[in-house]
Amino acid sequence: MQIQVNRATGNRVTLMTRINSAQFKGVCDSVWKDRATVLAGSGLLNGDAALLRAVYWRLFKAGVRPADKLENHSFEQTSEMYQLVVVCMIELNAFPPFDGSADLRELLLRYEDEVGVVKAQHASV
Repeated sequence: MQIQVNRATGNRVTLMTRINSAQFKGVCDSVWKDRATVLAGSGLLNGDAALLRAVYWRLFKAGVRPADKLENHSFEQTSEMYQLVVVCMIELNAFPPFDGSADLRELLLRYEDEVGVVKAQHASV
């Protein structure tokens, strides 16, 4: 853990420098709960990339950082890029070490299942 002071408010903020599998699962679950907002603000990103971007930024805001500051604000973001970056962030910051790819797959499968259900409902109307 690392403590920083928020310049705007003067409040102390605790940042994670390590993350365990339960914390990562919690991040994925929180993205899932907020998916309507995440997807509504996705811009040009597809649903998968928008969800993975949300995981990335929640990890980043919590203090889990990629090795080379890989954030990129172009419109050509892809889900594969976000997935790679999130997996790298977990590899560098996990303690004890764990593989978060199953949690990411579950998040994306939930989304794909939901989208499939919505598409099927619209098709039958």
